[in-house]
Amino acid sequence: MSNSANKNIIVWGDSILKGVILDENDGKYKVMKDNSISSFAQITGFNVKNNAYFGMTSTKALNRISNSIDKLISDKENIVIIEFGGNDCDFNWSEVAENPDLVHQPKTSIESFKNTLQNMVEMFRKKGITPVLMNLPPLEPERYFNWISKGLNKENILHWLGDVARIYRWQEAYNNAVEWVSRQMDCKMIDIRESFLLSKNYGTQICADGIHPNEEGHKKILESMLEFSF
Repeated sequence: MSNSANKNIIVWGDSILKGVILDENDGKYKVMKDNSISSFAQITGFNVKNNAYFGMTSTKALNRISNSIDKLISDKENIVIIEFGGNDCDFNWSEVAENPDLVHQPKTSIESFKNTLQNMVEMFRKKGITPVLMNLPPLEPERYFNWISKGLNKENILHWLGDVARIYRWQEAYNNAVEWVSRQMDCKMIDIRESFLLSKNYGTQICADGIHPNEEGHKKILESMLEFSF
């Protein structure tokens, strides 16, 4: 990592980089104060603006970026971290539960997801801002299946899925899409997934919902960010 603290980093992402975790005492989501992004800013001294939002998809974010990019000033080694996919690959589970024999589409198709990330990379580069992609932490399929099927017909959802592990494989395809865009666009990428997968039990770093990294998970993300050469 560069010793220069004269860097402005913009973050565009979803609830993971917002620092959202599930409070297991009351079952509600909250923003963790010392999350990976706030801790990264504190440790490095970089000026970090966090535009990550709960529930954000890449397509929604592209519209927001398009509307705000002209206000950006690129005179101080501006970098943008782009982290999406977790919401893009998700389905309307209540519709799946009601009609398990129909074809259901994710919030963002994988082709649209790739195109959207490529558009973001191009957009920022045209403004003289260096884009850095971030891949996805792995989800914990059993826990996530139990979470998304709460109050719904579990058997129908499982019938549509075929097997619970399909949730993991589906999300992994979107992770692979991020890595594909990184290679295609010759764009640097912060690999946070590897350290989770190499853990003895990465499930201990994921919240009870099976998808949001918990406090330990945010430490993992922070470590990967600090090791990255900005």
